[in-house]
Amino acid sequence: MAETTLTYNSALVPKEENYIKRVIVSCMIGNALEWYDFALYGYFATTIGQLFFPQFSLFASLMATYGIFAAGFVMRPLGGVIFGHIGDKISRKTALLWSIYLMAFPTTLLGLLPTYDQVGWFAPLCLTLIRLVQGLSMGGEFTGSMIFVVEHAEKGKRGLYGSWVVFSLLLGILIGSAVATGICYALSEEQLMTWGWRIPFLLSIIGAFTGIVMRRTVREPKQFSQAKELHKEHSTPLVILFRKYSRLIGYVILIEFALSIGFFLITTFINGFLTAFLHFDKVSSLMNTTYSMVAMGIAILISGWLSDKIGRKPLLLFSTLCFVVFSYPLFQALEGSPASALFAQVCLAIIMGIFFAPLPATLVELFPINVRYSGLSIAHSISMTIFGGSAPLIATLLIQHTDNNASPALYLSGMCLISSVFLLFLKDKYKSELT
Repeated sequence: MAETTLTYNSALVPKEENYIKRVIVSCMIGNALEWYDFALYGYFATTIGQLFFPQFSLFASLMATYGIFAAGFVMRPLGGVIFGHIGDKISRKTALLWSIYLMAFPTTLLGLLPTYDQVGWFAPLCLTLIRLVQGLSMGGEFTGSMIFVVEHAEKGKRGLYGSWVVFSLLLGILIGSAVATGICYALSEEQLMTWGWRIPFLLSIIGAFTGIVMRRTVREPKQFSQAKELHKEHSTPLVILFRKYSRLIGYVILIEFALSIGFFLITTFINGFLTAFLHFDKVSSLMNTTYSMVAMGIAILISGWLSDKIGRKPLLLFSTLCFVVFSYPLFQALEGSPASALFAQVCLAIIMGIFFAPLPATLVELFPINVRYSGLSIAHSISMTIFGGSAPLIATLLIQHTDNNASPALYLSGMCLISSVFLLFLKDKYKSELT
């Protein structure tokens, strides 16, 4: 009887025609919210630096602001452990609900924070605490979203459906960029510094409410529910993970260099770099970032679709090698004319989109279902913490010590070369069933 035979496709894809769309949208909203907030923090880095560290020089306040940005990433591995255990042992859905709770409320609080002039050092202390809580949430949200979507997808569409999770990340950044650009354009510098910067953070409550409602309407992937019934004795997925798959965690960290370093340089650092070091005005810098994110979004959807046709490995290798070869000349182009800077940002964004799109399906296909949430969350969180959260900070230090504005590109290209080498050993499973 075909109805009761438990193959991956029949068990995994619900009978309702539009259900998979609801699954994708529910994950996209929460993921977009998280990256909307992280994007806003990057876009308003110079403003936040002046408001919360006014006694520092421009360079020092930027360093302090990026330092708090990096501090939020310190909590991600802990978040990966907590949400990984919940997702593997209890429920994928429960983990995703709590991850959106822990992002929504701190984001709203950030928009209500008093500044240094109002409460002194209590202001940056509160800012740091908020970033730590948000970092905890980030430890389970993105990986949980991509697992939830890819586990619901049928074979032959995992790359495309997984790319929508990545696209939602871009959507959050684009909305953040659009809101930030609109605020900067509509308000004077004095209004922006006084109260305008708060508005984008407070608006996030709308997306949070929508995401929570949507996630309550979806159910567990059928394959996961079945596996949970068969492995009730596995009370500690972490023990199984580190006993059998610890080397796989290290492998994921190595192949993610292009993402952890490249993504935050392209989406967070360059915007502040254009305004602080190259003296672009805020509106022009944000518009450049918006155009580049649109280009990345298009590249993501094309690359995700293509990864189901030709495999994940060719796209991952192609994009990392592009970073190796073209990062430095593109960073040099940022210092040219406005058109040259825009061209460079768009090219870097397209390369990143090609790499990022196949990654959700690739990583989900690497880990077995009983430790998948823990394995991906921990590996991805460590990668983001050590290399992603520190990328803007390291880039700023490189510029200061080398007096070369393109020096961050050498860091990016060198680490992508390492990723390329390890990607050669990737076993592409795009034609295989999930296990």
